[in-house]
Amino acid sequence: MRRPNILTALSRRLYAPVRRRGQERDADWYDRVFSRSHVYQTSYGDSPYYVLWALIVDRIRRDKQKRVLDIGCGTGQLAAFLFDHGVEEYVGIDFSPIAVDQARKAAPRGRFLVDDARRSDVYSTVAHDALVCTEVLEHIEDDLAVVSNFQPGVRCLLSVPSYPSEGHVRHFADVRAVTERYSAFFDGLDVISLPVPRSKVNRFFLADGYRNEFSNVRSDDPLVS
Repeated sequence: MRRPNILTALSRRLYAPVRRRGQERDADWYDRVFSRSHVYQTSYGDSPYYVLWALIVDRIRRDKQKRVLDIGCGTGQLAAFLFDHGVEEYVGIDFSPIAVDQARKAAPRGRFLVDDARRSDVYSTVAHDALVCTEVLEHIEDDLAVVSNFQPGVRCLLSVPSYPSEGHVRHFADVRAVTERYSAFFDGLDVISLPVPRSKVNRFFLADGYRNEFSNVRSDDPLVS
């Protein structure tokens, strides 16, 4: 049987018309996604997220940050990429047991935990120089509460998309929209726009900054939407 083209499969999933408003999904829903999609089982070099990850890896490598905490680590592709480019210690969390099981196989040098980004204690118990959170915050209603957990002084690299999807509770029109939502939590937050492969309109937004000591938000804060 001929294996489907990975980029074509991703395009069909991401770019098909969304017939209903996206909503926050449970771990079982993501278990099914991670189990069925070749996108999350290929090597990082063949992933449609490669360009986004390459930029993150290069920034961490360039600044000699050796310990990484990954919030929403998925199936370990980014972890393998980081280990291949100088990261020495890595801890990733995801609330999908299937993702974590696949991640342990993809990057056996890493430490992977089934955990909830909104309530985990890894932020304060795991030593890290950089925190990565790629294509996660758009899936969580309480995204600002998650960001509030990031530790002061830690370099954070976050990405969010411009496009709707079944599991997205929000997406962003442009760099300004991303900056307005997250800049209060960071010193010197820099946001850039990157093209999504095989799309003429969709973008990834990569935000890079150091968590400040002042901004915090409760889960019942009116800013959380």
